[in-house]
Amino acid sequence: MMFRGLSTKLLNICIASFCKVRLLEKAEAIIIDGVRLGVIPDVVTYNTLVSAYSRYVSLDAAYSVVHRMKEVGISPDVITYNSLIAGSTRDCLLSQSLDLFEEMLQAGIHPDVWSYNILMNCFFKLGKPDEANRVFQDILLSSLASHPATFNIMINGLCKNEYIDNALMLFRNLQRHGFVPQLVTYNILINGLCKARRLRQARTMLRELGESDLEPNAITYTTVMKCCFRSKQYDKGLDIMSEMKSKGYTFDSFAYCTIVAALVKTGRIEEANACMEQRR
Repeated sequence: MMFRGLSTKLLNICIASFCKVRLLEKAEAIIIDGVRLGVIPDVVTYNTLVSAYSRYVSLDAAYSVVHRMKEVGISPDVITYNSLIAGSTRDCLLSQSLDLFEEMLQAGIHPDVWSYNILMNCFFKLGKPDEANRVFQDILLSSLASHPATFNIMINGLCKNEYIDNALMLFRNLQRHGFVPQLVTYNILINGLCKARRLRQARTMLRELGESDLEPNAITYTTVMKCCFRSKQYDKGLDIMSEMKSKGYTFDSFAYCTIVAALVKTGRIEEANACMEQRR
């Protein structure tokens, strides 16, 4: 509905803008003003609020918005429930995530791939990789179109639960079936290998990334560089630092301190001083 140039679409843009900067009271006020002007909120309006409340306030506050939308005759959809499940996952509330998933099914709402992705991530966060794998298998066997994020969540979850070999096997198997890795996929694996102190494999993965159509970013280089320093392979770490600098990447404060310490330990005092001066 439109009134004096205003529309529900414009209303939703305004609400999304306020929610993005966590000004939820102003977002609510915009809805009230819009209704007074004859601009009626729709499911997108309420979904924006549900997402914001679940992210910034609480799951209970988000669920109260669901009650409000039902009261005005707007039915929740899969996006509504995905936001609620994501909120409970962030709070590591597995039982609530499962209850919401079941509630969605009971309401006749078909889960999409993101519903399963969120649930899979929840299981991994709670240290339940077997359950996460069952969800993953359900996705593969369903009629849902797989998404790169699904594979990245699975690989990341395996790495974080210290199943790095399983993550690598899955990665190679996916490649054989036509999966084209994203930069984030490589960064996940490189980070997992570094945390497992498997530096050689991390460097191999870095070389593989460099030989692909993708370009390593600051996160990639910094991850491997810090692992080199932790493993006391200072020269290799400094080589990566040089490559990183040659490509115009900068370092965070922790990386700078690590680099300076490595330079000092390898007797390169002047370079350490220059690095400190550059940081000032």
